[in-house]
Amino acid sequence: MTGVRRGEVYDVKPDPSIGKEIQKTRPCVVVSADIFNQYAGLVVVCPLTEGMYLSPDVIHIAVNKGQGGTTKDSIVLCDQVKAVDQEQLMEKRGNVNAETMQKIDKGLRSVLNLH
Repeated sequence: MTGVRRGEVYDVKPDPSIGKEIQKTRPCVVVSADIFNQYAGLVVVCPLTEGMYLSPDVIHIAVNKGQGGTTKDSIVLCDQVKAVDQEQLMEKRGNVNAETMQKIDKGLRSVLNLH
């Protein structure tokens, strides 16, 4: 797949996955840099969940229904960041907005201790 861009939302099949990793096809936000996406054959993603059991916070970012092609209010899981082969990207749903990406960046900095 070519032309994958940061902030795009794709359905991703994360197989193989084990333990507490996301284990089913779900929408994910591309968080890796465009230059990485262009040349690495991989992308770094954070999955979305309907997450009604989660409240938005620094590492769980709220995404309103419709943004990024979501069909329900969702949560970006910055604590489930994962590199996947671009072959695992399925349907493109849409894009998250700049404000949401800034919140995701902050969440990733917290999870990865990049201050």
